[in-house]
Amino acid sequence: MSFLCSILLNRSSFEIQISKVAFATFIFRQYSQNKQKSIPPPRGSITTHKEFLEKIGRDCGDLADKFRDWDHLFTASSQEMKDALELPTKQRRWILAWTQHYRDGLDPYNIPIRTKKKQKKK
Repeated sequence: MSFLCSILLNRSSFEIQISKVAFATFIFRQYSQNKQKSIPPPRGSITTHKEFLEKIGRDCGDLADKFRDWDHLFTASSQEMKDALELPTKQRRWILAWTQHYRDGLDPYNIPIRTKKKQKKK
């Protein structure tokens, strides 16, 4: 009987711990989703959203007409890019990464996609 009670006690305390973690995760996600995204001013040789998208490469320049302007590029969420703009996943993630890099002060440049080298047959 005491063994069963200790299992139940341990199980209930485990459930309470998970509930605390789940609650903390929920609060964190709510805070991060409500956070306002900053819109950096154009700088250097980049003056429009089209130039920005062409500069980051990976065929993102072809998607420039889907964004209205500079502000829309930097405030669009991943969900909006997916549903309303219908951007492919890889390009959506690439654009979101580079907009954050630009906010952090890094000027965009093209990083080519790495390909695997074919191994020589022996």
